[in-house]
Amino acid sequence: MDLERAGQAITRLRANLHQVVKGHEFSVDLLVIAILAKGHVLLESVPGEGKTLLASALAASIDGMTAGRVSGQPTLKPSDLLGAEIAGGDGRTFELLKGPIFNNIVLFDELNRTDPRTQSALLEAMQEYQVTIGDSSHPLPEPFHVIATQNPLSHEGTWELDAAAKQRFLVRIEWTFSSREVEFQIARESRSFLRENLERIEPVISRDELLAVQNLIREEIELSDAMVHLMNAVTVATRRSDPSYPDAAFESAGLGRDVISMAGGASSRTTAFWPPLLRAHAFYNGRSHVVPYDVFATAGAMLNHRLETSFPADMEQLVNVVLAERGYAYEFRT
Repeated sequence: MDLERAGQAITRLRANLHQVVKGHEFSVDLLVIAILAKGHVLLESVPGEGKTLLASALAASIDGMTAGRVSGQPTLKPSDLLGAEIAGGDGRTFELLKGPIFNNIVLFDELNRTDPRTQSALLEAMQEYQVTIGDSSHPLPEPFHVIATQNPLSHEGTWELDAAAKQRFLVRIEWTFSSREVEFQIARESRSFLRENLERIEPVISRDELLAVQNLIREEIELSDAMVHLMNAVTVATRRSDPSYPDAAFESAGLGRDVISMAGGASSRTTAFWPPLLRAHAFYNGRSHVVPYDVFATAGAMLNHRLETSFPADMEQLVNVVLAERGYAYEFRT
């Protein structure tokens, strides 16, 4: 497969998703880009805005992919997610009863309603692409992607995910309310039941094709040292200990000089996770190399769940201040 054929395949995938997911073009694009980067996705929205439909439509669009769904709740146990070893018929051996985590795409509804034990079990799967049950480790299928949803923290019965949990997700997407025009389209075309909507979806790409595209992006999309320096400049500027921290710009924007907490800047994991997303974003936009636009366009989704603030702040505004400062510096260097 070459880049042209890969681009055509992903164009078909995007068009297929929009058959049932109305509006939210940017969010749908970002979800597909994150999948191409072999990442996991955190969707945040109030209930009823189509997050489950999007994840289910993605799985239905890829032939040979399996999908599992987990409903987050305080009583959910790790074994409900992972599965368990049960005694075999001879009473001397154990058989693995696989849980929903053993699927290519795992939709985890309302992740922030589960307790830390279950979240920790999910983290191992996301990071290591394997799970431990009893004394044995079991590999997960390839590809493997977690699409988790969470309700805003103002909703009753929700808890803030800890930093380790949030940072395992490549991107966080804020799924906003639909516009009036889109809601009119939903009323005319969508169905009440998830199954009825998914019946309109036909697979347009195979599992093997998706794997081939993911590998092609990693091997063929160029990420120059200049782009790595720009990415790194954005990352370190979020740390109050770094000289490039834009305290004066934060003050001018009304956010306060100390808006990011002392230990709340983007960690080195950001530096490790960001390059695959940059390559996937460049590919998705028809280029064979990463440009500054890719850094700036993905920074919000990459950083908005990785920064800890000293007090409530507009995260979009905060990231934009950092990008404006780094953008000017980058233009000056070139």
